[in-house]
Amino acid sequence: MIQRNSRRTVLAAAAAALMGLHLGAQAFENKAEGVLAKEIVLGSSQPLSGTLAYMGKAVDEGMRTYFDMVNEQGGVNGRKLKLITYDDELKPAKSVANAKLLVERDKVFAMVGNIGHATNISAYEYSSTKKVPTIGAMSISDLTSSPPRELLYVLPSPQSTETAAYIDNAVEVLKAKKVAMLYQNDGWGKPAYDIAVKRLEKHGMKLVEAQTFERFATDLTSQVFKLKQAEPDVVIVYALGQEAVQFFRSAEKLGWKPTVFGAGGLNDPKFIELLGKTQSKLYVASYYDAVDGSNPAIQSFFTRYAKLYPKSAPTSMALMGYSAAAVTVEALNRAGAEPSRAKVVAALDGMKDFDQKIGPKITFQPLNAGPYARRGQTGVALMELKEQKFVSLGNYIDPVQR
Repeated sequence: MIQRNSRRTVLAAAAAALMGLHLGAQAFENKAEGVLAKEIVLGSSQPLSGTLAYMGKAVDEGMRTYFDMVNEQGGVNGRKLKLITYDDELKPAKSVANAKLLVERDKVFAMVGNIGHATNISAYEYSSTKKVPTIGAMSISDLTSSPPRELLYVLPSPQSTETAAYIDNAVEVLKAKKVAMLYQNDGWGKPAYDIAVKRLEKHGMKLVEAQTFERFATDLTSQVFKLKQAEPDVVIVYALGQEAVQFFRSAEKLGWKPTVFGAGGLNDPKFIELLGKTQSKLYVASYYDAVDGSNPAIQSFFTRYAKLYPKSAPTSMALMGYSAAAVTVEALNRAGAEPSRAKVVAALDGMKDFDQKIGPKITFQPLNAGPYARRGQTGVALMELKEQKFVSLGNYIDPVQR
């Protein structure tokens, strides 16, 4: 009798231990890193107000749409994804304040999809001290990813690809003899200028005129007048939002109809709406397939997007949100049932040719792999504005071999 009771006790203890192990696996938490039993908390700092509010809003909605799809399918290893976003107005000081709130108060696992060079770098200088990775940073400035930073993973193709493609196309396809440039006077615009100068040198050419403007400028009349006087065949314009609109409006007032290669990000229905009709020619680099094309993943995404955000038009900026969210989900899946920031960083470092299904495949590399180690994409497709829509001019151009 005593032996039988002892056997029952042992069996009961074993069963309880197995059940405890099972429940423990299901209930794994690391609250300090934003991993809860049924949820992973992510954070983002976006320009939800100001001149680039349309970009921040679209990226945020794009991320939420993708996360909604993943959550509907059960989440990542049984955990739903929660996104907390704060407005930084594209101001570095506010991006730092937001990062502190997200890390210290909200205990986020990672920062995701932040827009801008200066805002990303400023926030990263704080978040990296807390070992919080930034996944899918949205900046085309080479300075955002070069030199590579340990915990900063940047997505869209950089200016070293984009600007070079502009110069080559202007000279080789459009047969331009005179090229001018307007660029924002900061860490976003200056690298594009440097790249343009070096690329033109390969063609035995120099810029015939270069003008700058400060971020949030409200009048570009003087700069546009000087550019027009140089009589360029092509103008490279590194401006976004209202500043880009100001360039075209100022040109119209001067009776000028320039051929323009504009910064990536202008190939967006919202910018077309801001711009209205223009008699100038506009070419822009895209990091994704056409918004209104035949790509089934994009069509499916925007069907869901329209249901969640019926007042928002499908845009390439929303696809940027999709991209940041897709890379984050893939890294979390690879990190396993007990994710940590360190595991996600390791997953990102080994991410090669991840097919996000909406454009070029994503590759990140270990920190010492070279200047593009922390740059997910390096390919661009050139598009032309025709009848209020951007039309692709061909396949992706990618001079970087990785």
